[in-house]
Amino acid sequence: MLFLRPQLEKLGLVAEKSGVDALIIASPENVEYFTGVKSLADATLILFYDHKNRITRVYTPLLDYYRYRNQLADKNVEVIALSKTVKPEDAETIDLDWGELVKKLAESGRVGYDAGFTSPLAGVVLRSLKEYTDLTNSITSIRMVKEDWEVEAIKKAVDVTIEGIRRVAERAYEGVSETELAGIFEESVRRLGIEDYSFPPIINAMPNNSYPHNTPTANKVKKNDVIVVDVGVRVEGRCSDLTRVIIRGRIPADIKRLIEIVGEALAEAIDHIQPGAKAGEIADIAVKVMEKHGVRNRFIHGLGHGIGVVVHEPPYLRVGSETILDKNMVFTIEPGLYIPGYVGVRVEEDVLLTSRGARVLSESLNRIIET
Repeated sequence: MLFLRPQLEKLGLVAEKSGVDALIIASPENVEYFTGVKSLADATLILFYDHKNRITRVYTPLLDYYRYRNQLADKNVEVIALSKTVKPEDAETIDLDWGELVKKLAESGRVGYDAGFTSPLAGVVLRSLKEYTDLTNSITSIRMVKEDWEVEAIKKAVDVTIEGIRRVAERAYEGVSETELAGIFEESVRRLGIEDYSFPPIINAMPNNSYPHNTPTANKVKKNDVIVVDVGVRVEGRCSDLTRVIIRGRIPADIKRLIEIVGEALAEAIDHIQPGAKAGEIADIAVKVMEKHGVRNRFIHGLGHGIGVVVHEPPYLRVGSETILDKNMVFTIEPGLYIPGYVGVRVEEDVLLTSRGARVLSESLNRIIET
């Protein structure tokens, strides 16, 4: 079992930034970020922090109680299970439901809640709190800027992902199915010790790659084909997210042109990334490349997104974003072009922003792989 690093010391910073007395954090990804214990996306749990009294508690259902109690690195954090029926002697339980708990926690004074994040408990919390301060911006600003250990974890995740893509490229022969290639990736990274993926692998040949987000199918690689491989893994609780184009055989000139345009947009965007730039300005640079070549309407998603505890998190590099890019942010740059029912091409790099500009963490792997 992989034990992740907690960020509990940052709870006080969030409280001070938000001007509140206590925090109610119900988003599974935020609970994982602060506690260092892996959360499931549909987990019902609350991380509570009383800033005045410096008390930190995790409230969970009984089925998750022992895992949190045993895996929390900081044993000063209390773990309490909500259970009105079963009350094991070796567990600390309370006879409340989630709504009753939130109302009780709200008695701590001015309360902050991470309202901008997805949570299975969102409805309950909002119905139970008379008033609250939204913690979204405070938590986001802290999570966007990575600590050095987080950067190293992402680098490791990138390196493993690269090895997995190489194994896929080696086996991308005529007649192999997309699902087989996905299995090859999964097996190769599991053998390297990976316990979790950033997201289910997206590996598609033509024409399935003409849709940006698609699942692997029984569709088989053809003699002359383009395969888009979009994959990522998690190392020490931090994600990677890479996309490469594999070319098999000879492809038409119009597809070659799309690949060249994507490469130009990628290079132009990366060249202009600097601390202090707006995320929207970098997205505009890629868009202008597409406009120059008359294919703007085939670029149908944002230019990139942050990676960290989850694979899609701020900063989001899309047109109109006012987010200021800063040192130690890690994000993707992934321009793509799609002709529905025919072909799609996308290349995605993982980028670390340094004081000197963009450092491409995934540069050791060719953007276009010919087999």
